[in-house]
Amino acid sequence: MATMFRKPTQFLMWYDDNPKIPTHEKIEEALEAFVRSKRWRQQPNLVLVNEADVIDFKDITVRPAAHIRRNTFWVGYEDASALDA
Repeated sequence: MATMFRKPTQFLMWYDDNPKIPTHEKIEEALEAFVRSKRWRQQPNLVLVNEADVIDFKDITVRPAAHIRRNTFWVGYEDASALDA
């Protein structure tokens, strides 16, 4: 019996603890850094955050992850079709 493993998602980690900058702006900056880096072929569609930093964001899934510290944003691409397999 063959076991299929999903390729792990790679992330760009962004940290910004400036209390004067709202969370949505921090996420926008992290998304822009992801695109600027040109390391990935896909546009980002996922941001993992601490539970305290969860917000609604247009066209991007913002998902809490217990292992992520406050003010840290992991930006990546999640292939939805790979999740269904």
